[in-house]
Amino acid sequence: MSVQSTHGDGSAPSGRGSRRTLLARRKWHVLVAATAVAVGLAIPAASFADNPSGCDFAATGTTQSCSVPLAGSTFAGGDGNLATSPTTFGTTDWQNVAGLNAGIDLSSGSTDNSFGQGTKEDNPAVTVVSGSIPPNKSDLTRFYEASEFAGGSNFLYLAWERTNALGSANMDFEINQAPTPGLGSPGTHTINRTAGDLLVIFDFSNGGGRPALGLLTWLTSGPTSQCFSSNSLPCWGNHVNLNSTDSIGAVNNLDAVSDPIAPNAPRSLAALTFGEAAINLTAAGVFPTGTCEALGSAFLKSRASASFGAEVKDFVAPVNVNISNCGTIKIHKVTENGDGNFGYTTTGGLSPSTFNLSNGGTQTYGPDTVLPGNYTVKESTLPSGWTLKNLACTATGSGTTVTPDLGSATASITMAPTGLVDCTYTNHANASPTISTTLSASTVNVGDSVHDSATLAGATANAGGTVTYTVYSDNTCTQNPVDAGTKTVANGVVPDSNDVTFNTAGTFFWQAVYSGDANNNGATSACTSEKLVVKTKPTISTTLSANPVHIGDPVHDSATLAGATGDAGGTVTYTVYSDSSCTQNARGAGTVTVTNGGVPDSNALTFDHAGTFFWQAVYSGDANNNGATSDCTSEKLVVNANSSSITTAQHLIPNDDATLSGVTGNAGGTITFDLYSPSNATCAGPADFTQTVPVSGGGTYNTTNTGGFVASAEGTWQWQVTYSGDPDNAGSSSPCGVERFTITNK
Repeated sequence: MSVQSTHGDGSAPSGRGSRRTLLARRKWHVLVAATAVAVGLAIPAASFADNPSGCDFAATGTTQSCSVPLAGSTFAGGDGNLATSPTTFGTTDWQNVAGLNAGIDLSSGSTDNSFGQGTKEDNPAVTVVSGSIPPNKSDLTRFYEASEFAGGSNFLYLAWERTNALGSANMDFEINQAPTPGLGSPGTHTINRTAGDLLVIFDFSNGGGRPALGLLTWLTSGPTSQCFSSNSLPCWGNHVNLNSTDSIGAVNNLDAVSDPIAPNAPRSLAALTFGEAAINLTAAGVFPTGTCEALGSAFLKSRASASFGAEVKDFVAPVNVNISNCGTIKIHKVTENGDGNFGYTTTGGLSPSTFNLSNGGTQTYGPDTVLPGNYTVKESTLPSGWTLKNLACTATGSGTTVTPDLGSATASITMAPTGLVDCTYTNHANASPTISTTLSASTVNVGDSVHDSATLAGATANAGGTVTYTVYSDNTCTQNPVDAGTKTVANGVVPDSNDVTFNTAGTFFWQAVYSGDANNNGATSACTSEKLVVKTKPTISTTLSANPVHIGDPVHDSATLAGATGDAGGTVTYTVYSDSSCTQNARGAGTVTVTNGGVPDSNALTFDHAGTFFWQAVYSGDANNNGATSDCTSEKLVVNANSSSITTAQHLIPNDDATLSGVTGNAGGTITFDLYSPSNATCAGPADFTQTVPVSGGGTYNTTNTGGFVASAEGTWQWQVTYSGDPDNAGSSSPCGVERFTITNK
């Protein structure tokens, strides 16, 4: 056997026609069928039942006796056909029912499969065999399943088809909570049954009234008296006979009907080869109050007879279904520009009542575990800097609604069975970039132009907005603003500012302000981070106090600043060099303090040798003025050699001799030699030179002046010599000037 499932809505036909009409259009139907196979289980645009009234079932076998839909439903489950037109017995039929699931059997014949080895309904262990179905047994071809919640109730819709027209039909639809993989393949299998699984019994005998519908539940515990046929657990039990208030059913026992559902659509189904039923599961008590039940797999079987204990023969392998009295809530989290941990609170009894999500996370209540009722989900805790940008919700399933409120971050939910509510909370956080700036020059001269460059860091890659550049005169960026342009940011790149020319000296402060955009907060550069110093470019000239000078003459330098600010400060250093490049034999002449542009003179220097010297004055500059240096060659000092002259003057080292005579041989005493300068012509007063020598008898005595006294004054110098005498010899003295010499300088 093979299985094929159809999910989705069909297209309603435009009306019903007679068998003649159906045959006349057979060629058209073949073309449609070919198209349906190509695209899957597509449903053609038109389908017709044989009976124009829309009723193809007679409880007595002759008189039309179709049922209107069950209360709360629009499904035509009691008209014995699959078409929607006319709508006498319901506006919904297999042709357009939502959530259609189709099980398709293998082709009849030797390749068909069935249960063998005496398999019965209470046997979970079954054997699948290959081979043709006996002609007196139902040879199944497909089944359909759909379910919905409408009018406060869960409805289940079932249909079967077979190839052979038999007077009776004994069909069982087994609906399990869990699937049984591979059940269609030959061999032994164990059907995956869970306590609470359902078995829908469909028994019909042509001419014997309406189909007898019943419900059985798979039991795994409790007394065996609950079992419907078996004497041991597990078993099918707790049999419920369905009635006209909770079910309707029909078989096309009046005529052939058309099946508009692919594959091979449309197909004509002979009388007694199609049966259907609609069941109100809520009214039948299948879903207990306050308890979620979910069934996910269904397949069709035929019994050999009306007896529940009869062997099970042909079957159509399971397909996935979704039958539930509860719903599902899914909450998704999407974040922009980062991530965080977002807290949620709920009302209505959801468990857990609170949860947290981060980007890409999902909180699922279910599947199919949310009881019908009213609930709210609220995003209650957001990380700092985050906002809720969007709350988008969808609700599927009859009776299920959701109302998202972005302002309160709340999704208000009304859940109905099989409903699905899917909400996505999208949160946004602006990036908080920083902006840094770089000047084209940090120190310039008056008259120069400067521009600023800005860089965003930490912004999104697609950052837009603008950056406004401004220049201020104070370090708080409030005074005397000068606009340097507003530039458009593209993909995080900031163009340079305009050029700004500065015509006055001073200190200026640039600032760049980023406007921000939808994804980025604004940013402002630090005012003090980009200081621009604009300075004057003064010159310094010098003047020497004298030039040329002689050796030993004092000289000082005077300096004058031109082009500086009126409050110029700083210092001027004076230096003297021996070469014209002002590099050799530097000699400091002092450093003086500049006040309001005035420069004091240098220290005075004297030069002890002749030569050419070069003075230079170096201005240090200050906050508003650049430094300056005087031209080395502009102030050359010449120290001349001294002028010489020569005069001559005689000078003598005088000595004198004296001869003592007429004295005793042992004469003693002394002889004194006195020399008087030309200014003392009478030899009065002290002598200019005096020497006394001892006497020892008569003879010649002399002075011994070797340079201790020099006679240099012009004129006549006069000697006078005196003998002192002794007891035996009387003293004597030479006359003044009797012995003389004259010095004449010409």
